[in-house]
Amino acid sequence: MGLIMRVANSLLGSRKAGFVSDRRGIAATEFAMIAPALIFLVMGVLEMSFRFRASDEATRYVHQVADLISRENALEEGDLTEIYNAAPHMMMPLDSTDALDLDISSVGFVGDAVEPTMFWRRVAGQQVDFNLSETADMGAKDESVIRIGVRYRYESVLSSLFGGSAMSIERQAFSRPRMQRVVTLDGESDDGGAIQYFGN
Repeated sequence: MGLIMRVANSLLGSRKAGFVSDRRGIAATEFAMIAPALIFLVMGVLEMSFRFRASDEATRYVHQVADLISRENALEEGDLTEIYNAAPHMMMPLDSTDALDLDISSVGFVGDAVEPTMFWRRVAGQQVDFNLSETADMGAKDESVIRIGVRYRYESVLSSLFGGSAMSIERQAFSRPRMQRVVTLDGESDDGGAIQYFGN
């Protein structure tokens, strides 16, 4: 009887020692603990790269529009609509349909004090905030400057998946007309500067 008990205790002791020293499941346990943090880290890096890309595309677009308009001597409202409708192609691969506001202004400098004066302003979507004083000292008497304002509402798949809100990116660019001092719109160089809306 004593011999049987000693053998049984010996077997149980060796099994306990084997269980304690068994390391086969440690890697799987460590992975299960670390994986969620790694997944969130990778998703965060992707989200930041998407947001930087959206910011870069909005910046590139506003400068392209300013360059296009400043090259013209005379514009019609249909030309502005074409530029606005081209945004999805100019900002690819981002989807700018119904997510882009475009605000185009011609600011002239009149009088001996060379005061900035709004010659004309056209908006597709909603206005992008603009203070005339920002154009001070950008031109001489009887000259003008083209101001482009862009607001792009970017909503990524990752942020919307977790209930995040859209990011609003605002950019503006100024450009001097290349060919003549004032770019006319619909045959007028100055229509009083009242905001008029265009686009689809």
